[in-house]
This record gives sequence, structure tokens and C-alpha cells, in this order.
Amino acid sequence: MPQEPTYLDPKNDFAFKKIFGSEQNKDILITFLNDVLNHDHVGQIVEVTFLPTVKNPEIAAQKESLFDVLCRDQNGVQYIVEVQIARTDNFLKRAEYYASKAYSRQLEQGQDYSELKEVIFLAITDFVLFPKKNPGAVKTDHFILDKNTHEHDLKGFSFTFIELPKFKKKLHELENDTERWYFYLKHAPETVKAEY
Repeated sequence: MPQEPTYLDPKNDFAFKKIFGSEQNKDILITFLNDVLNHDHVGQIVEVTFLPTVKNPEIAAQKESLFDVLCRDQNGVQYIVEVQIARTDNFLKRAEYYASKAYSRQLEQGQDYSELKEVIFLAITDFVLFPKKNPGAVKTDHFILDKNTHEHDLKGFSFTFIELPKFKKKLHELENDTERWYFYLKHAPETVKAEY
């Protein structure tokens, strides 16, 4: 008789928030961000503070922002972590909107622009978001670069997308912690503890 799966599906909103967005599992989120982002300019995350995941609009006519996970690290960098199961036409626009809202809400009246910190948007999709990109490129990092020199002068935003359908490795083929995260995110529902 086959064993029942023993892991929650992290692609489920409730489970994702429980695993990655709760104070009791803060160390899981820190490890995940360090393993998956590995952005050289950010450095190691050693601490995060969870921020409210619902951002009400300042004006009634504006849209409300509802994040899966929103946190700030020890250097003030903010991370928006989203899981998206269903394909939506405007997902990239939503990513930009959420990042810009988090960025603009950092300052109170009278604060200097120099106090603004980077916002990193990390999305895990259960569908192929960029079908024209290399089919093996599970993770893509997007920055604002100078068109001619490719210099990274505008550092306020970055976007990382993990497209789970592009991850094809089997358990015995995994080579590092990042790939183990991809495998877990993609296969947790049908995996039993004995397999790890």
C-alpha cells in the first residue's frame, strides 16, 4: 500500500504562509532566501522582520496590495515573496506594482530619499512565465540596467522568478540546496519523508 504524502503543498497559499511567513518558521524563510537569491550585492540575511501583508491604499480609489510574505532584513532590504499557481495575464505588472508600492511606502514625511532601501520581489510560479526563454532556466533575475553599458546604477528594485515546470531533475540528480528547494516546492505533495 503506497504511503500517504507527508508534506503540505507549499504552492497552496495557506501552507506557503504557514511554512515561509510565520514567526515560528522564520529560520526556514531566511535559509530559503539565502539559498535561492544568492544576490552578491545583498549579502547573507541573518534576521528578518515580518511586515503586514495587507497594504491598504492611501486613497480609497487605489488598489489594495495583498502579499503572501513581506519582510525586511537586518539591512532594511524588503522582500516580497509570492507563490502563483494560476496563470494570469498581468502577473508581471502586479509584480512591478507591488514592488513599487513597498518601495514608496518606506518614507514618512520629512525623511530623505537616501533612506530608501532595495525591494526584492521573488515569485514562484507553477506555470511557465517566460516561454521564449531557455527551457532549462528555472530561475531568472531581472535588474534595471543601462541599455548600452549594462551597468547596474538603479538599485531600488530587482525581480527573481522561479518557474517550477522548467525544473526537471529527479531526486537523485539534485546537486545543491537551491535545487533541493526547487524539488521540494514542485514535488512536496507527492513526496514522503523517506525519500529525502
